Amino acid sequence: MTCHPSARLEAQEPQKDTVYTREGTIAHAAAEMLLHFYRSRHLLPAEDILKEVEAWDGEYRKALDNLRAQASEIGADFDEMLVTVHDNYVAIVIYDYLDLQKRDPDTVLLIEERIDLSVFVPEGFGSSDAIIVSGKIMTVYDLKYGKGVKVFAEHNPQMMCYALGALVGQGETYPVEEVEMCIIQPRLQHVSRHLVSAQYLLSWGFTELQPAADLAFKGLGDLVPGDHCRFCAVAPRCKALAQKARTLSTAGAEPALMSLSEIAGILPELDAIKTWIASVENYALEKAIAGETIPGYKLVEGRSIRKISDQAAAMKVLQDAGFEESSYCRPKELKTITDLERLLKKKGFQELLGNFVEKPQGKPALAPDTDPRPELSSAELDFKDVEL
Repeated sequence: MTCHPSARLEAQEPQKDTVYTREGTIAHAAAEMLLHFYRSRHLLPAEDILKEVEAWDGEYRKALDNLRAQASEIGADFDEMLVTVHDNYVAIVIYDYLDLQKRDPDTVLLIEERIDLSVFVPEGFGSSDAIIVSGKIMTVYDLKYGKGVKVFAEHNPQMMCYALGALVGQGETYPVEEVEMCIIQPRLQHVSRHLVSAQYLLSWGFTELQPAADLAFKGLGDLVPGDHCRFCAVAPRCKALAQKARTLSTAGAEPALMSLSEIAGILPELDAIKTWIASVENYALEKAIAGETIPGYKLVEGRSIRKISDQAAAMKVLQDAGFEESSYCRPKELKTITDLERLLKKKGFQELLGNFVEKPQGKPALAPDTDPRPELSSAELDFKDVEL
């Protein structure tokens, strides 16, 4: 939508499958399986879901075992994933469906429905996580399993594409007049909804999406660096992004020589630049490891930290040598809160250890005016004991 030529440039890059993409794929498959299971059944209490799935047989059992095996391959806790998706995504969709069905028995729930965007995006297609059509309102759900930043549905081009595809696909079957877009991030317990008219969505598709998609499909337009560069596969080699970094670096020899207004103009660009710098370094390293020559550089062994290869044997040697255990062993310590939550599950953790959890005051941080966190007052007093 913003940097049109990047689509064709990215198409030349091999697709990289990471632990995070695989984790997301498994979570979506688990969510789809649970939605199919619940569509014709009552929703189970959250604490009973693991007991229920263990009793599954037939195709559900095969699918469950397959997903559990895939999760094990990447070191993911499948039970935790299943509970998280069940409680904070599937339950929301099913409750919406059951509530609307009470008012309109003709309400339908569509799961992983194929959507066709070719009217607006050449060769554009995909599938929606879930769609509910009730009367003249269609709700389109997007499951985001990552736990990075919160994503909001209002004016979100990706979400609008999903909604537009669903509207085009179902518009001839159902008399849809309004479309609700719903983004659900179960690991952040975040839900964002935004309602627009079908007419508005179609107008956006023809006036904004279609012209941008035509340029992207043809590889035309200008390369436009920005925050979106963090997701671009060709960012490490992008000349426009490199030029922007160079331009920013020459804005002043020292930050002190710039006014606060000038610094404020640079701050929004820094995240993209930092991400670009890391991506260039990683790209060059990957090429060097693959055997390619980077002029002026060579591949060397990086610094590493020494470690005891057999701790039990080392402890035995020290014990036999007459040393007290307290002199060579650290005191026992609790695992991290995340690990304990995984061990006890969220409900059990809160019941047993909730009273012992405290959240220290965070260090001061600059954030855009649009950030939902409240603004701090008298920062010097608030943070007099915080070391920067």
